[in-house]
Formats: sequence, C-alpha cells, structure tokens
Amino acid sequence: MKSQKQPSLNALRVFAVAATAPSFKHAAQQLNVSQSNITRQIQALEEQLGTRLFQRDNRVHALTAAGQAIAADVSQLFNELDRIIERARNLSYTEHTTLKLAVPESFLRWWLSARLAEFYSLYPHVQLHFTTIPLFPEPGSRAHVIAELQHESLDIAIHYGPLKDKTIQQQPLYQPSYRAVSAIDSSTAWASRVWHIDVNAPYWALFKRQQPALTKQLQLRPVGNSNIAIDLMAGSDQVTLLDSLYLQHPQLQEFSQAPELSVQLPDAIQLAVKQRQRQPVAVIAFTKWLQSRLHKG
Repeated sequence: MKSQKQPSLNALRVFAVAATAPSFKHAAQQLNVSQSNITRQIQALEEQLGTRLFQRDNRVHALTAAGQAIAADVSQLFNELDRIIERARNLSYTEHTTLKLAVPESFLRWWLSARLAEFYSLYPHVQLHFTTIPLFPEPGSRAHVIAELQHESLDIAIHYGPLKDKTIQQQPLYQPSYRAVSAIDSSTAWASRVWHIDVNAPYWALFKRQQPALTKQLQLRPVGNSNIAIDLMAGSDQVTLLDSLYLQHPQLQEFSQAPELSVQLPDAIQLAVKQRQRQPVAVIAFTKWLQSRLHKG
C-alpha cells in the first residue's frame, strides 16, 4: 500500500538534481552533501511515493519508467520556485534602494516635483536623490553624463536628444514644443515686447529659422535658461519661449499664450540608463511611472 505522507521538498530537490546527474556522487557534489545523504533522500522519496525512481544496479545510473515520468515536471517545479525566490529578492531590494537621478532643473521645478507625492505613495521604499543637469547638454556635459551612468554614479538621466553611446539604453519620453508666453495678458503686440531668451538653446535657433521677420525686430534679453526667464518676466507682459508641458503647473496656467508663435523640436526628451540585460526593479518602476504620468499629462 502506498504511503500517504507528502514528500519533503528537500527530497524532491535531491531527485531533480540526481535525475540529470551522471551519478549520485555527482549529485552529491552539486548539492554539497554526502553521497549517502543523496541515497537516503531518494530512498525516503521512493517510500513516500510507493514506487522505485532509480534502477538498483550499481553499474548503471538510470531512471525507472516512473522516475522518467516525473523528472521533467519536478525540474520545472524547481525552476519556477527559483524564479519566485528571485522575484522576492528583487522586491526586497526595492525596500532599501535609492535611485540617483540627474534631471533638468526646469523639468523638476515645473512638472516633476508636483507629481512626486504620487510616486512615493506607490513606491514608499524607493527614495529619489536628485541632481540637476542642463536640459540641452553640450558635448562635454553629455560625456560626463555617460561616464556617470557607466560607473553607476547615476541610475537615470533625463535630457534632450540622444546620447551616442552603445553602453547607454535610452527611451524617448516626449517631444518638446516651445511656445511664446507672457505672465500677463496685454494689448501690446508680441513683437513689441521684451523677450527673455536662452539664445544658445536649440529651440531658439529653430524659432529664428521659422520666424525670421519677427525675430529680427525683437528686443532680446539673453538668459541662461527658462527658470531665469520666468523669474525676470514675473508680473509683466514680457515674453519667453517655454516648453508647453510646463504650462500645466499651477503657477503658469494663467500665463498668456501665443500658440501661433511656437516651435516643435525634432528630438525627444530622453530617459537614459546604463545598458543591462536586466534593469533593477526600482529603475523599471520609476521609468514606467514617469511614462504613464507624461501620457496622462
């Protein structure tokens, strides 16, 4: 009569290894136990199952018909168990991780910061450590970002345009469109106002090509970035070109806009990470959350 006692997990794992090993001796070496331990575990399993799993011939290490019938399923069982354990370890990793991000100050200030509470509520054990980088990095800055990602001083970098390096994996987030805006509405023609412009930015070069007659007559006040422009034009009808995404910010929603004075850049804002066969769970979580929020607006 077959025993009704459930086989032990340890005995099943020993069988899974022994079924593919050349001998019990090799199975013992793989599991770092004695050969007699392997023999005892197999005998106990056979008793619990009520059937022989291995031929009892010292000259031949072979499975019986019953052993062959269950070997593949037992092996698959432990492969799945190993996958579950690995997943649990990855989840445990996210409980004590800090993501190091380099982002443009304007993106952080006018869009991302207002949405971070949602990310922390979804992933309370993932801490975000921010540093800022130029939105439009020069070649030297790009090389620095690549090196920081390669050496894992950074986990994620957000910037305009692709980084040309095969060790970096990149995903487009959105394609920026810049629009003429003013802090207050005014009857003064847009062309007659003071414009605060980052004259080195690619959106200004493109705007000049598309609006040559207008740009020749503008009174320009060069600034280093959009944040400076917004601060300088506060409370006035002065103008800057601003990423349309930022106009969702409560402080900017009342800005007067000139949709006809806009330009869309050819490249996307990119999210860059180090190329890996498998990305850390926290990196995947932040990336998917960010893409989802940009899609929602």
